[in-house]
Amino acid sequence: MTNPAYELAKQDLGTWEWKEGHNPKVVKYFHDIGHEWVQDDETAWCAAFVGAMLKRGGMSQTGKLNARSYTTWGEEVSLDEAQHGDIVVFTRGDPDGWQGHVGFYEKHNGTDVWVLGGNQGNQVNVKPYPRSRLLSVRRAAETIKPSAVVLPKDRGSPATSKTMKASVATAAGGVGTAVGAVSGLDQYAQYIVLVFAGIVVLGTLFIMRERLKAWAEGWR
Repeated sequence: MTNPAYELAKQDLGTWEWKEGHNPKVVKYFHDIGHEWVQDDETAWCAAFVGAMLKRGGMSQTGKLNARSYTTWGEEVSLDEAQHGDIVVFTRGDPDGWQGHVGFYEKHNGTDVWVLGGNQGNQVNVKPYPRSRLLSVRRAAETIKPSAVVLPKDRGSPATSKTMKASVATAAGGVGTAVGAVSGLDQYAQYIVLVFAGIVVLGTLFIMRERLKAWAEGWR
């Protein structure tokens, strides 16, 4: 899967430092990653470009202007496994020093790695860099994991529902109580008991109906 920041970076191909004044598009790269103090396009901006593209793509970034800060970003992969949009970091000057260059991987051969990056000849372009200077190839670590979906337990049939069982027991108990009670009562009292039992049964039937609807919709 292509790094979304890489797609955004391609849209900025051809962005130049201005000969007079400062290109606000370049200055905004700095501002996007929290370096509002930079107000010019002459400060080294390869890391600002990468950071801005990552941030605009909704991805993590180091927030630093040091290209080598990306040697610990994401997960390391081998050059042979590199994909479009992976981050590549190179030495600049002293191999053991702090300076470096960073951009997005395009392709490579036996001697060079092509990089889509900023501040490459004062512009955003694709340019080859010697493999001998390569420090690391980095790929974005997974930052979004699939949501934990809790699947409902097997509902079996409506008859296995605890609520359904309780409802049936309540209805049966109400009818049984009514039948047992009316035998020793006068006619008026029997009428009251039977009406009460009817109310219990109707209420139970209503609960059972609602329970059946919920069961059909997948709830337990």
